[in-house]
Amino acid sequence: MKRTMTVLVFLSCILFMSVTVFAESGKITRKRATLREGPGSFFPAVAELQKGNEVEVLKTEEHWLQVSITGMTGYISKKAIEGSTEKSDDPFAQMSSKPSVTKVAQSGVSAAVKGFAEKYAKRLDGDESFLNTLYSYHINPREYRQFREATYTNRNKSKIYRKVDLPRLRSKDVFSFSEEGVGLGIASRLASMGIYENKKLQDYVNHVGNLVVEASDAYDQQIKFFILDVDKVNAYACPGGIIFVTRGAIKRMQDEAELACFLGHEIAHVVLRHGMKELEKRKPMVTADNAFAELEGKTNMSEEMQDTSDELESIALESYETIFAGRLQEYEDEADSYGCTIAARAGFDPESMVSFLGRLSQEGDLSGNEHYTTDQNRDRQYRIQRWITRTGFPDNLFETNLARFQRMKQGL
Repeated sequence: MKRTMTVLVFLSCILFMSVTVFAESGKITRKRATLREGPGSFFPAVAELQKGNEVEVLKTEEHWLQVSITGMTGYISKKAIEGSTEKSDDPFAQMSSKPSVTKVAQSGVSAAVKGFAEKYAKRLDGDESFLNTLYSYHINPREYRQFREATYTNRNKSKIYRKVDLPRLRSKDVFSFSEEGVGLGIASRLASMGIYENKKLQDYVNHVGNLVVEASDAYDQQIKFFILDVDKVNAYACPGGIIFVTRGAIKRMQDEAELACFLGHEIAHVVLRHGMKELEKRKPMVTADNAFAELEGKTNMSEEMQDTSDELESIALESYETIFAGRLQEYEDEADSYGCTIAARAGFDPESMVSFLGRLSQEGDLSGNEHYTTDQNRDRQYRIQRWITRTGFPDNLFETNLARFQRMKQGL
């Protein structure tokens, strides 16, 4: 009996070693990586991983890796450990000292970032209740997958991706804590114009928007879409991944491709960091991430951190004014081309943006934004059409999904 137990223990050890020795491990190479509940940026966050954290890779699912770390299992982007994956030959490697892992609160953001956003919302008479709406809103993964499957029925998504080249991003590939804090504050102010309460339509806009996000190089960055109860034609992209589109804009659209291109333009503003580039050169933007990390779980700020927080509020105000009034023309041009490209990669006809702007130019000025005036709409229509012709997209590759859009828009 004793010999049998010894053999069993020995065999168990061999089995453990055979499983562990050849486990694939990876190291986080980004400054920050989000561990999510599922393989998609639309899934809620579980934890924030830091550069240097080691994870055990369990399986691969398209651009996502299921990993295990410190007793937690979830998904991270392949880009988070790009170039670092290797076979581990040390079964005890995980026991060595590693950078800490921060579990994410139910709100999905750190306590310090949340505190800054709430403080800024009060100062600018923002809609503080919107922050709770923002934290709690997530699209249903099962419903989104059904929507995606229906969109690409009898269509080869991989073929579309191969046929439409994606420009390489020249900006950072993760949002900073300071961007999130500024973005949340700005979003609360924009939301004070009034949120259009129609969950079915909001889910639909988020479904279309996420198809476009997935087709971009920023597929692993969470972006949420909300509808403003405003009749004017406009949209606003906040730092960190919050996008607003007005009810008036959706009402004047005729098909899903127009919506996809319109959202693609705003997604481009977010992932290309438009409106933040000049501000990021300022000292508070450089030091804010460290300040937010220090503030985690604390109730009192040091004098230096208070100064940083105050200066970030000033930056947030400048960013809000830029977003509300309109960005530099070069940023708008870049957002048009990049936005139409990622919409096309998602399978939507980029010509729809030309049609939409053409109709807007015939209706007169419908927006307070300088980039949606009659003259600007005509100019953008011409430039985008010229860009599409020059790009030479393949024929018979795109859809407009008119019927689905008209069905979802009923009663708007």
